[in-house]
Amino acid sequence: MKNFIAKKTVAAFLGILALCLPLIVSGVVSAEEKEPERIYIPAGDRVTSKIQKYPDVPQSHWASTFVMRLTYEGAITGYPDGAFGPERSITRAEFVALTVGALQGRPQAPPAGQHWAANIIQAAEDNGLLEAGEFAPDTWNTPIIRQEMAKIMTRATQYVQKEAPVPDTGSYTANIADFADISESYRPYIAQAYAKGLVTGYPDGSFGGGRQATRAEASTMLVRLLDPCYRLREITFDPAADVAADGRMKLAKAEQYLMKNLRSLRFYMEGGKFYFEGEVAEVPEGFKNNLNIAVEFKKGSGLPIASYSSYPFKTDMDLPDKGTFKEEIKGMNSLDQINYVQIIMMVEAPGHTNKEYDKKSFEILWSFYSIYDNRINVFDYIEEINASHKFYDFSQIFQW
Repeated sequence: MKNFIAKKTVAAFLGILALCLPLIVSGVVSAEEKEPERIYIPAGDRVTSKIQKYPDVPQSHWASTFVMRLTYEGAITGYPDGAFGPERSITRAEFVALTVGALQGRPQAPPAGQHWAANIIQAAEDNGLLEAGEFAPDTWNTPIIRQEMAKIMTRATQYVQKEAPVPDTGSYTANIADFADISESYRPYIAQAYAKGLVTGYPDGSFGGGRQATRAEASTMLVRLLDPCYRLREITFDPAADVAADGRMKLAKAEQYLMKNLRSLRFYMEGGKFYFEGEVAEVPEGFKNNLNIAVEFKKGSGLPIASYSSYPFKTDMDLPDKGTFKEEIKGMNSLDQINYVQIIMMVEAPGHTNKEYDKKSFEILWSFYSIYDNRINVFDYIEEINASHKFYDFSQIFQW
């Protein structure tokens, strides 16, 4: 692997994403034409064994990644029968409890005889998620509606996470079909929720503020609140705010570019051949966004390491440094030939002035380790090795 990743990087950050080998056949058929059959490779039990699976939230469900994320972190659970109930409503108390618990941890349970969420509601009022008495006690078990949920989420970004409001939301509200029908007291919050990428509307363009929120919607919004990488918005870059004093891109901004890369990756079989496809995000001038993929084959397969990179290493196939790609894994004809797949992504700042690191030092590097159960290892080069872990559903890459 040393000819694939710089020597310094290999020594500290080798990432291995092991593949288990059962196949799942996709039956996606276009209304206009039949697509080539694709067989997607699941990440396998070595990666997903500690993630609770719900029979009513298959991996094809639009909210599966968000539900799994909150379940993995212990923020939400299913019902006694094993189901999650993604389309079931969620009460005001339940949603506030999720939000408070995720942001600051739940307070102690109240004395016997009080509502189970009494101290949680009080904590939400104390930190600005709710105004005093906004949710009367006799309404705590009432299903929360979407505009109430958006209001709480927007307050959380401003008062708890200290994010500055988006100054001009006109371009966002212009695309909300029923914005004029929304109560004026909710409009500023919904506008901010759209601008920050916390919420989206329905296919008809409406927001549906008066509709009861579902457990799937609540899970999705909460993950987007906690992890801006999952927010639905175009990546904007402000050098004054997004570049550190030494010229390197700040961690939170670099993660947005890497998440865009990650979401685009697919590994599948089509027409008897195996492919990687995806998109390398375009980063601002002065930075380089690199994607590196390697497939190591088992001894006796007769195949060399297949390596693909947008970084100038000697590889079998050069990936673009921006834009889409689709590359065949040459010579591979069976999953049984694979030992492991390694995927490493990084944002480089070639012109940085930090003298503690060499000229090719990176601001951030993501590598995949199967031992961390669907988490990405994050290395921040502001410190020598400041590693943290972020959840990602790897089955999104290896299975539809």
